[in-house]
Amino acid sequence: MSVYTRLGINELNLLTDRFKLGKIQKMEGISEGVVNTNYRLFTARGNYVLTLVENPHEADALPFVAALLSHLADRGIPCPQPLVDDQGVPHFILKERAAILATHLSGRSPLQPTAQQCHEAGQMVASIHLAGADFPLHRPNPMGGEAWQALLQTITPQLQPKEPDTYRLLARELSWLKEHYLGMELPTGLCHADLFPDNTLFVGPRLGGVIDFFFACTEHYLYDLAVTLNGWCFDATGRPITGYWQAVLAGYESLRPLSPEESGALPAAARAAALRFCLSRLHDTLFPREGERVTQKDPQPFLQQLRTLQKGTPAPL
Repeated sequence: MSVYTRLGINELNLLTDRFKLGKIQKMEGISEGVVNTNYRLFTARGNYVLTLVENPHEADALPFVAALLSHLADRGIPCPQPLVDDQGVPHFILKERAAILATHLSGRSPLQPTAQQCHEAGQMVASIHLAGADFPLHRPNPMGGEAWQALLQTITPQLQPKEPDTYRLLARELSWLKEHYLGMELPTGLCHADLFPDNTLFVGPRLGGVIDFFFACTEHYLYDLAVTLNGWCFDATGRPITGYWQAVLAGYESLRPLSPEESGALPAAARAAALRFCLSRLHDTLFPREGERVTQKDPQPFLQQLRTLQKGTPAPL
């Protein structure tokens, strides 16, 4: 989440009658994340998060995300709930951008997760997979294999002459994954696909909320687990934290045990998830976007993480 599009109270007041918000008392931009513009709104009715989709080609994700949030909440997943307007529609256009309003969840994202929080994160991923098993809509992974290829092609003219070793690492890894992971037949269903610590909210010691379903899609459950493992089990330099990999896996398998095929493919899935974030973060670094508050995340920890995962996962399977 960042702030690329600046809004004022007067523009937001257009939403008050349509969504029965009451008077907007305060608004503040949310700087976390990298993809869309987000504001926190404090109103007479309650607190909400307003999201504006910055890429018009991704606006069609909003009906999927809105339906998914309602589906998961009905099954006990603590996630934001989209508001519907006086016509019963949850998405709209604001300042020429597709937008959605959702409830604001309380809690704090862990800056330095504990092993217990890793365990709860693993359980939450499994809970989302089980709760989404009967979700009727499908959305291809917007950051899947085809996107990796496109990102690599885009960054190559700048990356190859400046950092040839990094370019070779990524190109060889993508080639390896095409042979050893992409195209595998594994259990597939609804995935969050971005469950990093900053997309969770803890209330005291318990995980009380999951946010930012913008990358949610139909994908291998194993890939979603791998994203979570990579996001929670390495330090700020990209090196594994002792015991955390086991904690996430134990939490996940307490609700949904991996099949033998999934256990065997986890090392490759972890490398795939690491490559995805290496490429997207390098792209955002090489092609920065302008905005009022723009968050850029360092690709170096994920490059180190990828090198580590190429030698094997941090814990025996």
